Order: sequence, then C-alpha cells, then structure tokens
Amino acid sequence: MPTFHAADGAELTYTDLGPHGTIPLLFIHGWQADSGTWAIVMERLAKRHRTIAIDLRGFGQSNTAPGPYRVENFSDDLSALVADLDLDPLVAIGHSMGAAVAQRFAIDRPDAVEGLVLVSPVPASGIAFSPKTVEMFRGTAGNAVNANAWLAQLTFREPPLEIVTLMRRAAAAVPVPVALESFDSWRTLDFADDAATIETPTLVLAPEHDKPMTPAFAKANVADVIAGSAFEIVRDSGHYAPLERPDHIAASIERFVDAL
Repeated sequence: MPTFHAADGAELTYTDLGPHGTIPLLFIHGWQADSGTWAIVMERLAKRHRTIAIDLRGFGQSNTAPGPYRVENFSDDLSALVADLDLDPLVAIGHSMGAAVAQRFAIDRPDAVEGLVLVSPVPASGIAFSPKTVEMFRGTAGNAVNANAWLAQLTFREPPLEIVTLMRRAAAAVPVPVALESFDSWRTLDFADDAATIETPTLVLAPEHDKPMTPAFAKANVADVIAGSAFEIVRDSGHYAPLERPDHIAASIERFVDAL
C-alpha cells in the first residue's frame, strides 16, 4: 500500500483506486478495523470514481505510528492526506468511529468537504455507555476470544468466512494502547455544538439492526443535529453494513454523489 506522512512525520498507509478527474471519495474506517472495511464498496464505486481509504493512525498497516490516537488527531491526519494527494474538494465517507472523524474533519476543513456520508455513525456527542458496556468494549482490546465474540454481534446474519476473517484480522492487528485510547476518545466526544454548524450536504445511513446505535439513535443524535441531512435505514443489516450490504451502501453513495 502507498504511504504518506502526517504533520508529525508519522508514516500512514492508504489505498487509492479508480479514475482521477472526478470528485474523490475518501473512506474512513471504524474502531478496531482498517481500510479493508471499505474494500467491497470501493470495488463497486471505483469503476466511476476515485476512491481512497486510509488506515488510521494505529490501525491496519499504520499500526506502528505513534499517538495520540484520538478523533481530533485522525482528522488532522486526513488533512495531511488531502494535501499530499491534492484531494480537495472531496466526499468524506465514514463508518462508526470513522463517521465521527468525518464529522470532525468537515468542521475542521469545510473548504475541503463537498459531501458527507455517515454509516452507523458515532455521534459528535459520543455515547454514554453503561460501566458494564464500557468494560465489555475495553475487554476486547488484545483479547481474541472477547473480540471475536463482539464482532459476531455486529452483523445481522452470519457473514461468509472471508468477511469474518477480514474483521478478525483487522481487530487483532490493533495494539492494545491504540484500541483503548481511541475508544475513550470516541465514546466521550463533545462537539455536538460544532456539528450543528455543518452546512455540508450529508447522508446518514443507519443499519436496521444496529445496536446500540439504532436507527432512532442515529437520527436523533446525528441526522437531526446536522441540519438538512438525508436519512436512510439500511434494511437487513447490522453495524457492519459496508461488509454486509456493500451493494446497497455503494448505490446509496453513488446516488448521493451524483446529486451534489
């Protein structure tokens, strides 16, 4: 995979597919994941669009990069990637934690973001998990048994073996300090007031069977916060909609981009 250098010199990896000359689509993965989350969706869209997916600092093939591993730092790294590849303007597309990063990036760099697509989004207000749920999430870091049990709950139906393997390998590659620091960052986010100022056209895609980020939660805490957002429920899908319903996600993104 090609690399670029963040502002602090850290070397981070990305994937770059599809024809240049159209508005770039920048894909941002979620927690304990990597750019492979978007591989199938990108394959569909790369026939017409330039598609770029980053391995965030500490994740995937960027997992040796130093911290901090916080949403704000991930947004700064996107700015470095955009400058390095001359991607301005672009459509930022984030999944889960990556959707929080996309919102932060749209606030930090409104000049660079022409559209936002937020899939299974972590809201800018974070998520007030119970102490028991926090313990469960933290217990997945560096623990394959716990992580695999948690990942099995993130799809509506049991996925093919290659998808299970992709999810498990991505989670296993995340160093424990990265997983814990980034988790504490996204669950305690507090920039909803800033998110309410986003004027970028936005599409929120909420999987029907996502828990605890249900469609009602996504609408109230993300779509209703960003004025004028389009909201769509992805039927027959759990949290990992980009892997479980890639054709649906790709088609929704394509319609959104074509309408910009």
